[in-house]
Amino acid sequence: SAPFHLPVVYQDDYFAIVNKPEGVVVFGHKNGGYGRNTVKSTLPYALDPPKVGTFSVMRRASPVHRLDRATSGLLVVAKTKPAMQELSRQFKERRVKKTYTAIVSGKIQEPSETSITSKQAQELGVCIENSEEALWQIIDDDLENQSAVTIWRPLKQWPLEHAWNNTATMVELKPKTGRYHQLRRHMAWISECPILGDKKYDGGGNAKLLRENGLFLCSNKVTLEHPYFNTANGRKEWVEMKNKGID
Repeated sequence: SAPFHLPVVYQDDYFAIVNKPEGVVVFGHKNGGYGRNTVKSTLPYALDPPKVGTFSVMRRASPVHRLDRATSGLLVVAKTKPAMQELSRQFKERRVKKTYTAIVSGKIQEPSETSITSKQAQELGVCIENSEEALWQIIDDDLENQSAVTIWRPLKQWPLEHAWNNTATMVELKPKTGRYHQLRRHMAWISECPILGDKKYDGGGNAKLLRENGLFLCSNKVTLEHPYFNTANGRKEWVEMKNKGID
């Protein structure tokens, strides 16, 4: 039986998107002590195998990228070797656009000098819906001497005991880069409003009282190019499927 329930958000013969639970690692390592309790070990139970005849199927489907153990949400998985190569390239070239939602501790500030429009955010290469005419904030602050850029905006606020200013804020986060703990560190260090439940960066004190429900950070949107149906053969097959009325 499966080590834990892993919901599948999307799958076809080439790749899948799963919803990783909070508190589970994506990959184990030899001395990690996670055993079968990893996303990679659970994939064979959660996913359908590609149909017979699919080219270059991987022996076992594998995640293309990582999410922190404490982070929940969308994780991209490859089922074929060409899909793994193509999706890995999209991540490396920053063509995959990710959106996260978090709840932070505090009444987060929106300085006018770091305010940008939706159009400016789009030009920076993050995924902004065309209809959204909103103001965003940009954090451009290096981590380990490497460029680290996060676009964010507040969504709503409510009172919360033990949070900074007794206020919690829900924020939408769009990382342009993918540095180690980038969103967690940018929120805690630059915006001075750590993500709720972040044992590493919440500063301790009263924040410890808000840790019991885990880290309030979820990957909830991912935009990418299909790894097969954008190839020459894939496009041809797509047209044939459309002509036959297959969705």
